[in-house]
Amino acid sequence: MLTFWHKTINSTHQSFTYMKTINKGFLAVSLLGSCTSTAFAQSSMTLYGSIDEGVGYVTNVKGGSQTVMGPISVPDQFGFKGSDDLGGGLKALFQLENGFFSNTGAFAASGILFSRKAFIGLTDSRWGTLTLGRQWDLTDDVLLPNANGAVQYNYFLYHPANIDNAAVTTVNNSVKYASNPWHGVSARVMYGFTDPSTGQGRYVGGALLYKSSALQLGAVYSDTRNKSYALNTSLGYASFLGQDLSGGVAFRARDSQIFGVAGTYTPNRQWAFHAIVDTAKIASNTDSAHATTTELGIDWNVTPFDTVLLGGYRTWFAGKNYTTAGLSNLYHLSVRTTLYAELTYQRAGGGAHAALLSLSPSSSSEQMSVRIGMQHFF
Repeated sequence: MLTFWHKTINSTHQSFTYMKTINKGFLAVSLLGSCTSTAFAQSSMTLYGSIDEGVGYVTNVKGGSQTVMGPISVPDQFGFKGSDDLGGGLKALFQLENGFFSNTGAFAASGILFSRKAFIGLTDSRWGTLTLGRQWDLTDDVLLPNANGAVQYNYFLYHPANIDNAAVTTVNNSVKYASNPWHGVSARVMYGFTDPSTGQGRYVGGALLYKSSALQLGAVYSDTRNKSYALNTSLGYASFLGQDLSGGVAFRARDSQIFGVAGTYTPNRQWAFHAIVDTAKIASNTDSAHATTTELGIDWNVTPFDTVLLGGYRTWFAGKNYTTAGLSNLYHLSVRTTLYAELTYQRAGGGAHAALLSLSPSSSSEQMSVRIGMQHFF
């Protein structure tokens, strides 16, 4: 059966066990040591991460072919997470996670140590989980577990310029509450305060999720003020909704609203089907535009070690469209190590240049990437 690993889901962890030596000659010290040992036994901390490296060939990047290395398909990451049992079903928790590039050793976000996650919170067996800090947008909670980009290890299959936040999107200064499941149904709400460091305004979102043995479903809505989009460097737009983007200037949306539904159906150990439908509305002070995406993916477990994956999407955005398809083969050397080969092709219409996510735009309506690599989780 295909195991759905991702930058955030780690199948194997190693725990650090704390030990105390007790001086049996003193009863008071013995009792104190016993209490201390019990406290440590109820706490845990885990170091985890993943490293991806490979070689790829892109047919058209700014008019010329290009050979690329590095964790482009699946970003590298490492992190720490832990919990402290406070008793009565209540636990304190934290998580720190950073992205990096294995080919250079550089951080994914310059100047940010924990670019992916940095939060602390409380979780209760009855009332759910409350966390505060730098956290993933609720669209990641709903869309990402069903996205070809995550499930099929192919970052190029995320959507143009990540307008719908289907790829990893963080919110600073955020507060998130997640309820415990009730008959498979759970709810999440999130609020992000204005971030002076980036200029992004407040964020508000809500999500509803359902999960059973064979089916997972989710719906999400979010609204963000003053969000930036790299429409020049990602899609090659010289201007958008009246804003001049020349020189790589990012588009600043006065308001961004996203609504999406997603799900995965796994009828047996051999097959899995996953889909996303979402729409994003981004508005300037004078105008607005919509990006609507439909996506479908199929995963075929040929053997317990070999999986073939086929997926694609079509996005309509401001009179332009992007049709993308990907074919991948994953061979699991172990539960933590995978070899992969993937082919991704995009054709743009409506006068747009093809632009696979994380690559520079093509000089034409077509762009194709071929890549082989290795992914290891720890």
